[in-house]
Amino acid sequence: MNGILSAPGLSKVAALTVLLVALESVNYVGLAASGAISATPIQLVLVSLLETLLLSYFVASSRWSGLKEWGAVFAVLYGMEYALTAMETAYVGSILPLSVAAALLVNGAIVSAVFSGAVVWAFGSGKPARGREVDRLMMGVKEWTWKVLAAAGIYLLLFVLFGLAVYDPVARALDPSAFAQEQNTVSLSAAFVFPVELIRAVLWALLAVPAIVALPFGWRKTGAVVALLMSVPVSLGLFLSGSMAAGLQVGHFAETFGEVTTFGFALVWLLHLHSRLPAARPIAGPAPGPVLV
Repeated sequence: MNGILSAPGLSKVAALTVLLVALESVNYVGLAASGAISATPIQLVLVSLLETLLLSYFVASSRWSGLKEWGAVFAVLYGMEYALTAMETAYVGSILPLSVAAALLVNGAIVSAVFSGAVVWAFGSGKPARGREVDRLMMGVKEWTWKVLAAAGIYLLLFVLFGLAVYDPVARALDPSAFAQEQNTVSLSAAFVFPVELIRAVLWALLAVPAIVALPFGWRKTGAVVALLMSVPVSLGLFLSGSMAAGLQVGHFAETFGEVTTFGFALVWLLHLHSRLPAARPIAGPAPGPVLV
């Protein structure tokens, strides 16, 4: 795994995990201990370790470096885990109040900015040259538009299917009373669910673009990595909620991980159609080298 599982790599992973746990342990809005460290300390450590491994692999594999690579990591961590989650306050306001969503955005910005810089410094510095950079996803506005909207449509379909086939039976079996209470809450704002999820899907697709462009792999491996980058942070984050019943956490995790992983792979496949992923034409750059495929 690009040196991550070597002794020096594992040392970096351990240090980054400690850093992420420390960052997540503070509520920067109220300057107090966060709910995650107070209610779910073991889950926080495990979630931080898995996120660190995934992001470290992405950074070590990426063709980018420096500020561009920081931006790609920040888009994944802040955009997908924090910003897109906060958007759900539009239809689950009683579960995720606006004040909590606002705090999530502020805390997430601080955590993501610092941790993105740390992981890029740890695994992005001194990477060997990967040859000349290649074009990716070179498409016109019309092609971008229909592909992103088609991807959003795929996500809405997955959202419904995984909700009905995965979340409902799992949550109902594990905690029927909490499930019933949650469904009553969501039903009061059902009109906002699909418009909000459509916007989230479009943003999710756009936030994934830097990661797609940065990776040097063919579309299948890129799809697998991007799918995990999209699904792991947001689905694992569910276990850090001290206010959500355990049965609902498991149900939402199974639903979210399944639907977003499938969405991520479908997104890369869709963008790959009739585009260059990877490209055949190299961009002018430094000394010639192999174009990775």
